[in-house]
Amino acid sequence: MKLRLATRGSKLAWGQSGQVADALRTLGHEVELVKITTHGDISTAPLTSMGGAGVFVGAVRAAVLDGSADFAVHSFKDLPTAAEAGLTLAAVPKREEAADALCSANGKTLSQLAPGSKVGTGSPRRAAQLRLLRPDLEIVEIRGNVETRLARAGADLDAVVLAAAGLIRIGLAEHITQRFDLATYLPAPSQGALAIECRSDAASVIAALAAIDHRPSHLSAVAERAVLAGLQAGCAAPVGAYAQLIDDQLHLDAIVVAVDGSRSVRAQATASGDAAGAAEAGAAVVADLLSQGAATLVDLGASKPKSLAGRRILLPTRTPSGLLEALREAGAEVTTATFTEQLPLPNSGLAAAFTQQWDWVVFSSPAAVRTCLDLGIDLGTALASAKVATVGSGTAAALTAAGVKVSLVPEGGGGSALASAFPSGTGRILLPGAEHPSDQPIVGLQERGWTTVQLPIYRTVFGQVPAEVVAAWQAGSFDAFVVTAGSIVQAALSASGLPGPKVVAIGQPSAAAANAAGLEVAAIAETPDAAGLFAAVMCTLGTI
Repeated sequence: MKLRLATRGSKLAWGQSGQVADALRTLGHEVELVKITTHGDISTAPLTSMGGAGVFVGAVRAAVLDGSADFAVHSFKDLPTAAEAGLTLAAVPKREEAADALCSANGKTLSQLAPGSKVGTGSPRRAAQLRLLRPDLEIVEIRGNVETRLARAGADLDAVVLAAAGLIRIGLAEHITQRFDLATYLPAPSQGALAIECRSDAASVIAALAAIDHRPSHLSAVAERAVLAGLQAGCAAPVGAYAQLIDDQLHLDAIVVAVDGSRSVRAQATASGDAAGAAEAGAAVVADLLSQGAATLVDLGASKPKSLAGRRILLPTRTPSGLLEALREAGAEVTTATFTEQLPLPNSGLAAAFTQQWDWVVFSSPAAVRTCLDLGIDLGTALASAKVATVGSGTAAALTAAGVKVSLVPEGGGGSALASAFPSGTGRILLPGAEHPSDQPIVGLQERGWTTVQLPIYRTVFGQVPAEVVAAWQAGSFDAFVVTAGSIVQAALSASGLPGPKVVAIGQPSAAAANAAGLEVAAIAETPDAAGLFAAVMCTLGTI
């Protein structure tokens, strides 16, 4: 059976999805991994659902629901406890280690850290339990992906606490100094477990996925999440839970800890090793915790502040559709400014060019599509006899909206990626675009044997940057500056000068322009679209 697996493009998401894909392949299935940023119409992707609890989950689920993929793999602990209409939990593979791990700069365990040592975590649960065990430590909130957080141990922190499972899945287990004892320090409910979801009406997919379900892991994770659901706990409530299936009996242990670590309540329950038992154990533990005063100990409904709360981000006016809304939904204060404008070149010969025969027409940006439309070109008719390729999904979406069928969009996006994905040939390719284009994908296409014709159809000029934006830039008020073209870097520096905010770049050429101009590049989007930029901003500034 051929199956399409929806996944994010992060190293961790890709790694754990790859493990599931390999397990299914050993059973004879053909599995294709589909990044959520490559299925097409980014303008309709629910990026705004990615700002709070369950960050990134919404877009992956949407790919399954709209038929772009057959199933999705999630870190189970990242899923909201409420079921998603139209989806079913089809399988939970064998669980990776559930424990949290201490990664210290000098190999010291938690008990060996000196009083006042700085330990980083982005989890309220981890912070509360650390304070419970070592009230003499300084707990520091940290942000970013696994690699970013791990790098701070030995930099400005003495240690960080991360999920052992995440470190193992991306090949960083050697950095683990200590795995916390599950008898004294409880993980997040379902930590280390993967949740595989598919459409509720996809009987054949459900049957295929059932073969990789691991019953002990499935029951344990469901029982632990029943504690969260029963307590109606928000994503910032310091609640830990761990269950094991032993001799067909399910043993569940849970804890609620005061945020400052001063008090805690704990409860255990045992039930039969089946779905009914998982629900029963969860209900029993919830009742016990509440009877001990869990609801008065902490705000069980507490949610983390939105992931980008308090962050100020500068965007060009024209960015991939959905990015502005997603950043604001995530809590960021977003300022937009028109750094550059694209002016059509009226004597470009565009209309005449489209009367000629081309094997391919390649568009390198949405600006090229807009310019064609501004010059009165009916792209649906003009491109009816040629194959069309783009450097990314944003440009593809603009062409699709104009009635053009796009034949090739490279995985990951970008000029180099397009050249690599392009077939070899000896025909002619038209590249309508900027007056001074990048050398990619042109050089790569020529190396594959194609004759390329560059047609400048627009000129980029600097816009008028508002005085308040210049003042905020010069005062250091922006936490990040999203850059979608080298010309935007030049325009920003022309108006505001150095130093400037950290840069989140849409691709390597933009990053190179920012570095050359003296700006610090904090992140480069994995894909040149709204979802790729959002993920890069989150890894740089967000609380994950």
